[in-house]
Amino acid sequence: MRKDVHFWIVMLLRGMLALLVGSLVLVIPDMARTLLLLPLAVAIAVLGLATYGVLDSVLVLISSFMTQSRNARAALLVQGSLGIFVGLLLLFVVFEKIRLEWFLLLAALQAAYAGIGELVVARHSGSHAISRWSNSAGVVAIVAAIAYFILMLGFASQLDPQRISWLVYGYLVAFGIAQCITAARMLYADRQAFRETPKSIFNSSAIVFAPTIKENEDERYNFPR
Repeated sequence: MRKDVHFWIVMLLRGMLALLVGSLVLVIPDMARTLLLLPLAVAIAVLGLATYGVLDSVLVLISSFMTQSRNARAALLVQGSLGIFVGLLLLFVVFEKIRLEWFLLLAALQAAYAGIGELVVARHSGSHAISRWSNSAGVVAIVAAIAYFILMLGFASQLDPQRISWLVYGYLVAFGIAQCITAARMLYADRQAFRETPKSIFNSSAIVFAPTIKENEDERYNFPR
């Protein structure tokens, strides 16, 4: 349970990081609207998104050591390592050649990962409320991933930097809110389970030791059996 709590704390940090970077939606689109500030807006947007990709992937990599499932651990290790590699590649190799619409694809991939993760949580959840919430969140994330894939493949050339900034940073805000809500929900569920566990242990212990106590009393007072 301790590893489970730590895992969801890391997920909460991922959500907060997405909200922090997504808050640039208040600045970048307005800068991209002005022709004079457009190059600066694109540079800041690319730098912020690439840095976010590296930091988020580091958190994913850390979370891989907090899961008991080998398949989940392997998937998180691959996702985190690949994300760090792509982020560093964007920062230090092709930074001057990056196009802002590339991040539509990265947003689509992240939404797909998040959607699959929520569906897996729903499948293995023992609570109907958590299962229903996770299924709904998973479906929404998958639909968002498909929408961003379509935008990237069919309409990227028709979108100006301002609209792309709104789409990418708006997604980060939505992803951050969803991630924080999911992590907080799971941490609350773990806390409730931790509170109920000592009670169940005490009750089961009382059931086990009750006959023994009764037998000892009978022997002490020499009650006939």
